[in-house]
Amino acid sequence: MRVNLDTIARTLVGKIGKLVFYRYRKSDVLLARAWVKPRLTANNTTMGSRSANLALCYKGTSEDYRNDLLKYATQLNLETMGNNCYYHPYNVFLKMMYAMKRVFTNIDLITITPEVIVLENLPVQTVKMAIENELLPEVKYIDELSHEIV
Repeated sequence: MRVNLDTIARTLVGKIGKLVFYRYRKSDVLLARAWVKPRLTANNTTMGSRSANLALCYKGTSEDYRNDLLKYATQLNLETMGNNCYYHPYNVFLKMMYAMKRVFTNIDLITITPEVIVLENLPVQTVKMAIENELLPEVKYIDELSHEIV
């Protein structure tokens, strides 16, 4: 029996059992390889600790602050429509925190909390402050985004 997988194979990307399927973006070439468990390195551990702390930090912010991040993400999505990107409030928060880390190199993202941000008067206390300090791209209607992080 002859089977044609042309339409199915184009969407086959990911992990099934012990095989990983992937394709090149600019062609229809589908590749498969055996899945290999990544080895644990110091960088993996650091990145995991940083990600876990930033998730806790995001959950520790006020609801109004998260709503401001949602409004900002929505506005940014409207302004960048068609660029194959979609921003979520949590992604915007991460983008802002890593941008702050690049400017203030003494900040440790593994131990940062919303209370530390207020105590040290960091420029991410409000989304508006982050935009004004060029940690986030500028969008319209930023005057509404002035709720405090805690």
